[in-house]
Amino acid sequence: MRFDAGWKHAVRTFLPECLQLLFPDLHAQIDWSRGYQVLHSELLRPVPFHGAARRFVDVLVRVYFQDGRERFVLLHIEIQAQRTRDFPLQMFIYHYRIFDAYDCPDLISLAILADNNPNWRPDTYERALGGCEVRFRFPIVKLIDFDEAELESSDNPFALIVLAHLRALKARGNPELLLREKFALIREIARRGYTTRQVIDLFRVVDYLMNLTKMRNQVVRDLIRRLEAESDLPLTSLEELALEEGVEKGLRQGLQQGLQQGQRQGLVRAIVRVLQARFGEDARRLQERIEQIESLELLESLNAEAALAPSIEAFEQKLD
Repeated sequence: MRFDAGWKHAVRTFLPECLQLLFPDLHAQIDWSRGYQVLHSELLRPVPFHGAARRFVDVLVRVYFQDGRERFVLLHIEIQAQRTRDFPLQMFIYHYRIFDAYDCPDLISLAILADNNPNWRPDTYERALGGCEVRFRFPIVKLIDFDEAELESSDNPFALIVLAHLRALKARGNPELLLREKFALIREIARRGYTTRQVIDLFRVVDYLMNLTKMRNQVVRDLIRRLEAESDLPLTSLEELALEEGVEKGLRQGLQQGLQQGQRQGLVRAIVRVLQARFGEDARRLQERIEQIESLELLESLNAEAALAPSIEAFEQKLD
């Protein structure tokens, strides 16, 4: 559910950037100066699919083309993360149900394939019987086809969303790697100089796609606080992110209190908490040594090292 919510929010919020990266030819045909409208995605009747009835399509929007004609076009976008035999049929049913509900022949269905099987690329539904034939073909994009280095160098914010998805796939089953990848991506978002609104939305999507346990998410929150102070990140973005997850009450108040009532104690607590979350009881033997450190600069360095060090021994070397 978190995956679905994250991708739907990403596509709806960053639609121009999404199409520019994933479907560039289609993006070039749309008159973005006229804006776009996200439409209600409930179908008139549910679609049976693998024993369950799906009533909603993922994303449905209204756009205008640059062909000089005064007409709108509907874009239907599905994000599919699992290989399923009936997916082309599902896309066909969605297409004609939307056509019927909106009485709109100018309808384009697109599929974003988010699974990790390089050979699964369904793009056609076909049926033929007694001389009657149906053939429905829809454009697809396979996320694993994207090169991570090219995504990292792209100035398109949606490239970071695809990058978050690919790194989540790579780190599946390895929560320590996912923690490091998530924080690295958050640091990259902070570095890009995006607007406050873009930062809020990107943080939310990354948090959905790179889902961690509550304890490890708290580690990320602690690191975000430090990153915020370093890079002048907007406090509002972090507050909104924390409130949505329900794990904190007002990062602004917490940060101000930390600065006013003792940065050193706050950093010591953060370092110990990160180490305990990652390495368990092994971290306790270092607590006294950490508490004796007076240098704020060293503590700030250790705070980041606590999240990124591959082992407790590697972290301990930084204390020497």
